[in-house]
Amino acid sequence: MATLKDKIENALNEARMLVLGGQVLIGSSYRAAFNPGFQRLPRTVQLAHLAALVLMLAGLGALLLPCPFHRIVEHGENTNRLHRLITRMLEIGLFPFAVGLGVNAHIAMTVVKPGAGLTFGILLLMIPLAIWYAYPLAVRKDMKGDTEEKPVSLTEKIKEALIEARIILPGAQALLAFQVASVLTEGFDQLSAVSKSMHLAGILAVSVAIILLIAPAACHRISFRGEDSEEFYRLSGRFTLSAIFCLGLGISGDLFVVVDKITKSGNTAAVISAAMLTFLYAIWFGYSYWKKSD
Repeated sequence: MATLKDKIENALNEARMLVLGGQVLIGSSYRAAFNPGFQRLPRTVQLAHLAALVLMLAGLGALLLPCPFHRIVEHGENTNRLHRLITRMLEIGLFPFAVGLGVNAHIAMTVVKPGAGLTFGILLLMIPLAIWYAYPLAVRKDMKGDTEEKPVSLTEKIKEALIEARIILPGAQALLAFQVASVLTEGFDQLSAVSKSMHLAGILAVSVAIILLIAPAACHRISFRGEDSEEFYRLSGRFTLSAIFCLGLGISGDLFVVVDKITKSGNTAAVISAAMLTFLYAIWFGYSYWKKSD
């Protein structure tokens, strides 16, 4: 039987795989709203695209929850509670990306063959649901009981801290790529002054997040010469939590831009982006600090 340390390390690597896959869908969904062809799509398809984007961002938030939870609640220790949380978040986080695949397929087929768009989208939704949920549930093993919890060495804590930074980094990279590329499109010129300002603020927030996520590697090599120390572990934790805070600002800021472009309503964009920011901070920090106080 695998040790708890191995289970959590595997779970964190699996979360990284999901974020790497999801970043492509999120990045393309952000970018699609700026393409001229998007404006020619039926209104219902545009709104479905927006709903799928919001759902995928919420799924991304769920996938990133284990990182702050591990630092804030468990202080880097490996516990059965953490393992159960990672498992649950991965189960939840898969569904939004299945929806995103279906909606993207619906959009593509609507352009190529309008009458078959809905059918094709449903098909591309059912396939991942069958492979990601139905099949695993059908062959699921009954593994009862918790795994023995053991103290985690400083070296293992630092290794897991670096894995967690690599989980967050792809989402930030995908968002920054969208932000920079969008500035060069015709669609960006048509944005309101408020949306342009929000977009530039989002670029700043995500850029800072990426800088903070890379900082532990730089400090470990340059300042500590690769040696493991409590000081470095605490420093890397502060960098990671600060980065995820900035990432939330970037996500919600550019969600404002996309909502404003699709709905032509600044008020609607403000409400939806504020709700997303509240949701992300609530699960990343609110939930973690609440569980810490238990």
